[in-house]
This record gives sequence, C-alpha cells and structure tokens, in this order.
Amino acid sequence: MNINEISGLKGKVCVIGIGNRLKGDDAAGPELIDRIAGHGCFHCLDAGVAPENYLEKIVGIKPDTILLVDAMDFGGEAGSSRLFSAGQVMGGGLSSHALSLRMTCDYLQQRISARIFVLGIQPAQVNMNGPLSAAVRVAVEKLAAELGLLG
Repeated sequence: MNINEISGLKGKVCVIGIGNRLKGDDAAGPELIDRIAGHGCFHCLDAGVAPENYLEKIVGIKPDTILLVDAMDFGGEAGSSRLFSAGQVMGGGLSSHALSLRMTCDYLQQRISARIFVLGIQPAQVNMNGPLSAAVRVAVEKLAAELGLLG
C-alpha cells in the first residue's frame, strides 16, 4: 500500500501509534511515531497498548483526520500494510488491540467529526522482548518516508 492512497489525509491530521514496544512487531505503531514526530505538520501520539487513555487528548486536538497505526494480522505478507476504515475495524478482530481499537473509533466518531482510518502493518512475530523483524522495520521506515512527504 502506498500512503498516498490515503486521499482523506487532509486538514489537521493526528497520527496515533498503537502497540507494545516489548512484543516485537507489535511495536510498529509506536516505532512509526518515533520516526515522524516533529518532522511534519502532523500531531503525533504514541498511545502504547491503551489508546483509550488518549481519547480526550485526541478530541482536544480537534483533528480533521485521524490515522491509527497498529500491527494487525490481516493475513498479508510480513511487513505489508493495509488501510482500513473505522467501520472495518469495528466489525472485525484484526488487531491484538481489537477491543481498544473498536472502542477508540466508536468514541472518537461520537465526539468529533473527523475522518478515521486505521493503517495496519502485518507482523512477522510478536514475541515478548523480541526486536522488530526486518520486514516490519523496512515497512515502518518506508511509511515514515511517505508520511514525511505528505506532512
């Protein structure tokens, strides 16, 4: 997926990384935030494993577009990425944080009129204390570069 396919990435954009830095590729979202924070016009948040704890902060930013980034098992090749609408995430359990993502999307849709997307990155492994796999590291770096061109 090319990040430029996100035609709705307009206006004030909030990018939120979700994941556990101690579980290998599950850290993809926070790793992306590390690479893009302060390098563009996006508002960036590392929500870790509990995006629900950042809901009011996100609402306070008043974004036009929200991009949640998380490691998701959607059956793709390791390191591949796929863009989902909020409705697609609410209807399925693709993420290890599925309940949090559904709750996050639902809450944000009720509180603000932002467009909400979820960018899933296919993990190779989510082993405790494991590093990012080579495939996911390359994907994160590519996505960071592409977002940098948009921001």
